[in-house]
Formats: sequence, structure tokens, C-alpha cells
Amino acid sequence: MNAAAYLRPQSIAEVSECLTSLPEAQLLAGGQSLLAAWRLGLCMPTHFIDLQDVPDLNDIRPDDDALWVGAMCTHAQIAHSPLIVSQFPMLGALARGIADAQIRNVGTIGGALANNDPAACWPAGVLAVNADIVTNRRVISADDFFQSLFSTALQDGEWILGVRFPRMAWARYLKFEQAASRFALVGVAVSRSMKGQVRVAITGLGQGVTRWAAAESALSAQWHVRTLNNLDFDAAAAQTDIHASAMYRAHLVSVLCRRAVAAETGESAAMPARAPVVRAETMPAQARIQGSQLLPASPAHVWRQLLEPAVLQLCIPGCASLTLTQPEHYQAVVKIGLGPIAATFETQVTLFPELTQTSQTPVRCRLVVSGQAGALGEGKATILVQLQAIEDPQTQHVSTRLDWQATPEVTGKLAQLGNRFMDATARSLSQQFFNRFSAALSGDAPARGTSFFLYALTVKVKQWFQRFFER
Repeated sequence: MNAAAYLRPQSIAEVSECLTSLPEAQLLAGGQSLLAAWRLGLCMPTHFIDLQDVPDLNDIRPDDDALWVGAMCTHAQIAHSPLIVSQFPMLGALARGIADAQIRNVGTIGGALANNDPAACWPAGVLAVNADIVTNRRVISADDFFQSLFSTALQDGEWILGVRFPRMAWARYLKFEQAASRFALVGVAVSRSMKGQVRVAITGLGQGVTRWAAAESALSAQWHVRTLNNLDFDAAAAQTDIHASAMYRAHLVSVLCRRAVAAETGESAAMPARAPVVRAETMPAQARIQGSQLLPASPAHVWRQLLEPAVLQLCIPGCASLTLTQPEHYQAVVKIGLGPIAATFETQVTLFPELTQTSQTPVRCRLVVSGQAGALGEGKATILVQLQAIEDPQTQHVSTRLDWQATPEVTGKLAQLGNRFMDATARSLSQQFFNRFSAALSGDAPARGTSFFLYALTVKVKQWFQRFFER
């Protein structure tokens, strides 16, 4: 465990100054995730900046027709606030169901939102009412704040001051717990505004908090449990891990949503009797995650771009450098941040194409990615990629359907995080890679964090390849 200095600033301005002058510092709110990661050696901040002495961050007060909750308010403080219990009961009930008394007395709402754990309760409660997250720089709506797994709209040097909750006609949060941790295996928050608009937010699916648009539309039109009778949550939006399958999680979403609505309408929440749906297995047993992308280029062009180091570096999340060491073999340095966790991998990427007798362009390719993060452990993934030409009969334009399957493995301290983190991380990073690859082929702007220089270089390389192979 590395040494880290400890700071206790006394004002918002002082906190911002610390973050500006100490780029490797970490804010300490409740510390329930950050300190655990630090003790395991999964992050190495130079300084901890403790927020507990900053004034006004512990306030719970009316704010016009809304409720202000300071970022440093603990779960226990929220659970027992007379104002919240009487006027915003959903928030109090949510806070009372978090972990155990020790965690509730230390963990904070600001820390939970900034961390954005994919199984945390607060993101669902905040998203369901579209609360405003107020930072030291701006006000961010919940719809814009939560972005993906452990990812939020917070920028460097930006931190949460508090949350402004609008008044709702009714709201309820229910969760099915993972027994050991009390994290949500699935948690569903349902709210109904003063104008009758319904929002449904879901946590525990593996990729971060999300909304169920179909249920929102149906319940906004007719506020009855039976409105949900013909709706099934899509299991493709959930993750399978050692605790539950994606299909089971999707079923829990439907069950909990019905129970939440029934608690207000007084109806039965029982699921309607329907014939069981048999779903064919589409993924080999050994592959944990998969996806599909439609790419705006021919298979030959897609393959050429997969071989280009500048394109690969652009597309690999967190890739600081990438070098071609020999044909179809690459060496890279990849920095991955996951909530409070930070790891730098010395990575080897090897492509194994499968050629056919009729084409010099591979239709299948196996990518083996292995990375060593020192004492933290090792990560490895085998990714199977298949290219299929799709021709538009009207324009005769050829695009490519790229299907991929990945089997990630981790060892060492990283493995101690378990499948709840690592599978979700692997899925998120894989999806980011193929989304960026698709954007690069389209000539779209790069994802946030990609240098303009690298993007410009990639565009030039693409143009050169196109001119060269069109000769």
C-alpha cells in the first residue's frame, strides 16, 4: 500500500485549488469504495482530499419547491431526516436499505453518485426523478450525468456539491438484494410527476443505471399494473454473472416494477400467466460477452483498418501508446480507470486471421489481448471477430457486419473484485472499442479523451489506404 498525504480543506475554493495543483489526488467523501481499492493497491493517489470540513455540504433543506441534499450527507442522515421522511419518503426508504449501519453512517450520497457503481441504489433513485446534480462548475441533470459503467459527466477538477430533488406526486424504490453485499441484484425506482409523467430507472444490470422507456410510456398513458402485462424487459440489456443470469435479472425488473406500481394503486402485482418463451442460445458457453456492429465499409477495408496501429490506438480505450512489433503483433500501454481503481497494463495484441480459398480478406479473426499490471495481476481476453459483407441492392454499396465474442480472464488482485466488476468492465471496454472503430470508419469525431492529433492522423491514414487500394 502506497503512502498518501492527507488534506482537509475548509472551503469549496480550497478544494478546487487542491485538485488543480495535485492532479493525482483523490477526493475523499465516504471512502467506502476508494479506501478499499487503495488498501488493495488498486489505486495510488498522491493525496486524499477529505471533504468533511467543507461548509454547507451536509445540509438537507427545502429549496423552493425542491429538496437540497448536500453531497456529504450520509445515507443514515438522509434515512432519518424528518423532512425527507415526511415529504420525500422514497429517498428515506432507499437510504435505509443501503448495506448495513456502519456503511450508512459513513457512506455519502455524493460519493455514491460520483462512483456510479453499476449495482448502487442512489443512481436509480436520482435518475427516476431526474434530479439535478450541482457541481462546483454547473448543474447537470441526471439524464446527462450517468453515462456508463463507473462513468459520469464529471470532468477533471469537477466535483459534486449536492443534489436538488424535484417534488414528485409519488415515487418508490424496490430492490432484490445480493445477500452478502446488499448491493442490488436488481433495483427499480418508479416515479410519477405532478403532471402524471412516469419514469422508471433500473440499477444492477451490470452496465450502469438505465431507464425502461417502454414502461414509462405505457404507465404515463395508463397508471395501472395491468398496463405492464404485455411488456418484458429486454434481457440483452442485462449481464450474466455468478449471481444471476441476464434473463433472471430481466424478469426481476418486470416483477419489481409491477410491485412498485401496485404499492400505489392497490392492485395485485402478480405476473400474468403466459406461455414460457424459449430463447435459443446464440453464444458459445465459453464466451461471456458478445456484440454486433454494422460498419460503413467493405470487409477488405475493415480488415486493413484493423491492422493499422494508428486506428487501433484510437479505438482501444485508455491506450497511451501502441507499436507494431511484427506483422499482426502489437505492443501497447493501456491505462484503465474504473471508479476509484486505476491500472496500467503492458499489453500484447496479436491477430490471427483465417483466410479462405476464395478470398484474401479474412472473414474470421481471433484477437488475443494479454496485459500485465504489475502486482495488481494480469488480464487476458480472446476475441473472435467475424466479417460479413452486406450489399444494398439499390445503391450496391457494400457495408460489413462485424460480430464479436470475447472471453475475458483476470488473475491476481484484480480478480479479487469478482465478476461484478470485471465482467462488466470487459463488456464496457469491448463495446467502446467497436463503437470507436465504427466511428473511425465513418469519419466521425473521436470519443471524448482521444487526442485531436491522433484523430487527424487516423483520417489521413484512412484516406491514403482508400487511394492506394483504389488504384
